[in-house]
Amino acid sequence: MDRRARGGRLVHRTPEGGVIGRALRAQARSFAGDIVLLGVTVAALLMSLSLAMSIPPDLAGAPLEAREALAGSLTAVIAMYGAVLAAVYGSFRYTVDRRDGVIAQRLMLQSRWVTLLVRVPGAVVGGAVVSLAGMVGGHLALTVTAGGIPVEWSTVGSTLALGAVAGLWGMGLGVVVQVHLVALFLVSLSMSGPVLLAMLWGAGAVYLPPLVMLEAFRLDIGALGVAATDRLDGSLAAGVTAGWMVAALLAGALAFLRRDVT
Repeated sequence: MDRRARGGRLVHRTPEGGVIGRALRAQARSFAGDIVLLGVTVAALLMSLSLAMSIPPDLAGAPLEAREALAGSLTAVIAMYGAVLAAVYGSFRYTVDRRDGVIAQRLMLQSRWVTLLVRVPGAVVGGAVVSLAGMVGGHLALTVTAGGIPVEWSTVGSTLALGAVAGLWGMGLGVVVQVHLVALFLVSLSMSGPVLLAMLWGAGAVYLPPLVMLEAFRLDIGALGVAATDRLDGSLAAGVTAGWMVAALLAGALAFLRRDVT
């Protein structure tokens, strides 16, 4: 802790590293009572269970290759729905805190850029947790309805990464929109609208979230009705995904740093 003279007085100044560390610890403690995360995680679990339980029970007697093919297609669908809910979490986590005065309270103790920066890990971890819940629910239901199906760990990693990125996407849009219910509508639309658009214009829809994110993490968007001729190369999809993320976070940062928070 530095001491510097200011107007004839000695003022204590905490190093920036200490401020960020303290803010990160406070943000981490908020996970213990994160009702938003609990609610969205339960929704992801129930959603995946309902999707997987719709599979005919006689599939359990099918050859392993057929069951694995179905599981691969269903995994992409569950990952997509998990990403939608992860984005909703990223948005809700900010808009709820803003509505309840948490953001304004923390701005009395730390700078705006620190307040925004320390929310990034929370959006990443929360989004991954939501996607994990959806994946676990889907796998449990598949185990019951289709017998034992081996877990593909590469798919697990891709699903968690997709959820983390979707959480950041939702956070960026939530900071821009600010209004709770409006953010819910717009974030959900931004993640589900392109899937509907793909039925009419697949060549353009694949450049939009969440389809481009699914492609970037090597998940099969063919299960969502996208033709093989419309699919993007993995490196191109990763670049477009990075561009969308930078745009969302930059827009959120500019809005947060410039607008009044009440």
